[in-house]
Amino acid sequence: MKIALIAKAEADNPKTYTSHKNKVTYHPENLFLSDEDKNALELSLQLTELKKGAIDVFTFEQGEAAERILHEALAMGATTATKISAGNVNDPLLQNQIASEFVHYLKENNENYDLILTGKTTSSAFPATIATGLGISFYDYVSMIDTSLNYEMKLEKGKITGQCALPAVIATLDSINVPRLASFTSLSTAINSSISNVSFKTSYEGVTSEIVAKPVKNEKTIFNLDQDPKATQKLVEILKQNGMLR
Repeated sequence: MKIALIAKAEADNPKTYTSHKNKVTYHPENLFLSDEDKNALELSLQLTELKKGAIDVFTFEQGEAAERILHEALAMGATTATKISAGNVNDPLLQNQIASEFVHYLKENNENYDLILTGKTTSSAFPATIATGLGISFYDYVSMIDTSLNYEMKLEKGKITGQCALPAVIATLDSINVPRLASFTSLSTAINSSISNVSFKTSYEGVTSEIVAKPVKNEKTIFNLDQDPKATQKLVEILKQNGMLR
């Protein structure tokens, strides 16, 4: 069985972005392989142990975060690791085009995967776009799946059960299994393992969306001693709450 895993960073980590006034700062040093992708990789390992095969991990993350994520995946048991440089895959301006370029890359290199897995970390349409481009099945919000590919798909009200038809793209939740821990030996080996690099060009090169912190508008309060004898006391309490007075 030939499996591809699209690995991402744990974007929900509160330490990933910090904001000051209207400026957002990105901290790649705080990014690691997402929990959902660890679960997806565990499923890949279970399938290849049972049916034999290889697991190729791809990431569209950038810089040091990409290498850290790929080394993590290799330590857990992935066969190969590829870093794809194509801009920010989370940028709405780029997402569809990057997905299309990835589909073109797979077709051009005759990479006919039985299964393309990714952890469901966001509401991104990226995996669905890949499935559409390849003309294969897509399963989203998969909350349970076994090595026979019997699945349970979580819905807002209820669930859908069935068996996946291959080839397919599957976006899984972290409830599908408990991922194994990498051994010290595999961690040491992964650090020295090579990572392939691939670059895509997009027509939006140099044009990106910008994340801006939403300004907080504080409600204005007027203290009038003529109307409220306790106005001074209330002002002192508010200043203390805001750290402006001790």
